[in-house]
Amino acid sequence: MPMDRETQLRLVNLRDDAGVLSLYVNADPRQEGSTPPWKNRLDQGLKKLLEAVENGTRPLLGRRLEELKLDLEALVRPGSPGIGRALFVALSTGDTYRVEMQTPLTDRVALAPRSHIAPMFGAWAEGSPVGVAVVDGKGMRLLDSRFGKCEEVSGLGFELDTDEWRVMKGPAAVRSAYGSRDGYISSNQQDLFDYRVAEHLQKFLAAAHSTLEEHVATYGWELLVVTGEPELVEAASKSLRNGVKAEVVPSKLVLSQSTPAQIQQALAPEIAAARRARDERLASDFAEAPPKAAIGSEEVLDALQAGRVDRLLIERDSAWNGQRIPAGAVLADAVAPGEPEVATAISEAQLGEAMIEMALASDARVSILSAGVDLGEKAGGVGAILRW
Repeated sequence: MPMDRETQLRLVNLRDDAGVLSLYVNADPRQEGSTPPWKNRLDQGLKKLLEAVENGTRPLLGRRLEELKLDLEALVRPGSPGIGRALFVALSTGDTYRVEMQTPLTDRVALAPRSHIAPMFGAWAEGSPVGVAVVDGKGMRLLDSRFGKCEEVSGLGFELDTDEWRVMKGPAAVRSAYGSRDGYISSNQQDLFDYRVAEHLQKFLAAAHSTLEEHVATYGWELLVVTGEPELVEAASKSLRNGVKAEVVPSKLVLSQSTPAQIQQALAPEIAAARRARDERLASDFAEAPPKAAIGSEEVLDALQAGRVDRLLIERDSAWNGQRIPAGAVLADAVAPGEPEVATAISEAQLGEAMIEMALASDARVSILSAGVDLGEKAGGVGAILRW
């Protein structure tokens, strides 16, 4: 499944009275061993889960795992697509959903009445969908970048019929201050021809705003990076500032002949900086929002239940920090966390997931903030900007 808003909603709403099995692996090729370490962690986690669940669930879980042998093999195979991989299984129906991305995920096994989505939304903060418009003399290339993967999805070719245009050679006559044609300039008339072509190109790029707005809506881009010669970037982006539902990020890099992978690599620092700047603005807006703000989990839950939340804000360093829950951890009611700190982290993650589900159900926006961006001590890692 592609990781987009539709997938978000589908996974957040995945429920099963018998339990939803959520499996995550981080297939980092830098990890060495005859058997992939992530496979060992997954095998150990599933064994621990099977031993811990009560008798009513154990046969059903065992049967599903037997049916999923091929899926589980693909999930841990080094050559399978993606570094971060996830598999979700509804035990009673056997419905399965798989996600792959080039963004790392946290090794984890979870069983609960609803899907476990904390690692997925943690990855969303780093790799959420970004559009890239590469502009040059040939027109515009449109690329979709998400979770470490970049591909060209569309484009607009610039074609101009200049057959009837007259390209004059030699110096062009100019009138003197007295009105007579006794002065000349040394520049070639080719300059005027090139100027007219450039003028049409800029008009063409300015008129592309409807195509860009359509792509932003279709692909769910949160940021739109426009890259190329400065005058072309300005022409392509100036009509977007009030109409597009994405933050427009101008770039001075000229990447017209580059491959999608090269473009993504070259733009990575600018995209990361733009994400952080956006999150810092959100934190600043939150600080200035009272009384139209909910501060802390209790106030946020009340606001979510009343449908008042416009944007839910969660600090990445709080419930979404993978280091707080050990790699390969098993999260299930039957498996007690080994340390109080881990138990706290798990409860925070579960609370965060419940908040995200409620926010998406009320069509509120959800932002997992960049690492280091905080909402203040009183918020305790979570806050909301309210509709009223």
